[in-house]
Amino acid sequence: MQIQQIFSEQGLRCTQQRKSVYRALVSSHAHPTADELHRTVILANPGISLATVYNTLEAFCRAGLTLKLPGTGTNGSARFDAARDNHLHARCRRTGALADVPAEFSKQILGNISPNILKQIEKQLGFSIEQVHIELLGQYQKPSP
Repeated sequence: MQIQQIFSEQGLRCTQQRKSVYRALVSSHAHPTADELHRTVILANPGISLATVYNTLEAFCRAGLTLKLPGTGTNGSARFDAARDNHLHARCRRTGALADVPAEFSKQILGNISPNILKQIEKQLGFSIEQVHIELLGQYQKPSP
């Protein structure tokens, strides 16, 4: 699908700066921070400001194009994920590094969440659940010899 069509479907204006940020985000599998994305995007768009990157990412989040993973980067900065499928993340407590849990495991875990329990939570809280986000926390271990 073309970027222009993706933006149009989400009600976003398709500017050169937004396309550049979106391309950089989609091509990264490292869940970059806004600062990291800015360093990437500025190479092709020297005039793009860090504020524009932040504002663009927030617009993407509101439109559902990007997931914001708060407080996982250095100094507690948010990381961003353009993967639109529902999947899990594993985060290292020590380094803040994020990795996507392989799709087959994500599907298995998410598929085992009882719809009945979700409905009970919705009823008790008066809250409509739109998505379940699960993050696995731990630490990378040194490989065994």
